[in-house]
Amino acid sequence: MEYKTCESAPLGGALSREIPRIGVVLLAAGQSRRMGNNKQLLPWRGKTILDAVCHALQVGWEQSNSSWNLEAYPMVAVTGGDHDIDRIASSYGFSITHNSRSDLGQGTSIALGVQYLVNTFGTHPLDGIICSVSDQPLLDSMVIEKLIASFQQHRDETNRTIVVPKYGPTQHPGNPVLFGAHWFEALQHIEGDQGGRTIIRGAGHNFVEYVSIIPEWGFDIDTPEDYNDLQHRESEGV
Repeated sequence: MEYKTCESAPLGGALSREIPRIGVVLLAAGQSRRMGNNKQLLPWRGKTILDAVCHALQVGWEQSNSSWNLEAYPMVAVTGGDHDIDRIASSYGFSITHNSRSDLGQGTSIALGVQYLVNTFGTHPLDGIICSVSDQPLLDSMVIEKLIASFQQHRDETNRTIVVPKYGPTQHPGNPVLFGAHWFEALQHIEGDQGGRTIIRGAGHNFVEYVSIIPEWGFDIDTPEDYNDLQHRESEGV
């Protein structure tokens, strides 16, 4: 099957299926080795990079799940136990779970986060989970809305659909990624640094839908040079 770049149903318009129940796993336990210090807490627009990511995820989730009224949002941040990161994520409605093995790779955080949501919301089963990294300061809530709208449009009763954003003219695949419920078991057994790519390139290959996103929203921070580039974008009003 050939990959498809698909247009989501109009945001805010009538959609052909009922709104799916979607959870969010925020991966915030990284070591920031290439940065040299915790990149999630770097200053950005009067707050931090983590604030920007949490805000985009929260707003995008709320706008797409407005009819689902639970006492707690199905959103969890997987952290390394840093007090400041826990405090910031909590302030945006994220539950917190700690990963004591984050040095073994991003896969351990994905597994913990998915396990947390599956166990916590077992009586209200989720149709899908968005896995998001915490170093995309330009992430926009529209990305979350487009992922959920595309999933809503293309999913079937097996919930095997995976929605991946492609950024800019190069159509480079990136984060966040929405996995249908069929993949929850496999996500709970991911190890190492490959993350969800092991599913996207493997068993889930034939179930991937792509949505096109403007390149700025996918910009991520790994090195001091990236952060300098981010600040340069800000000074130019990007």
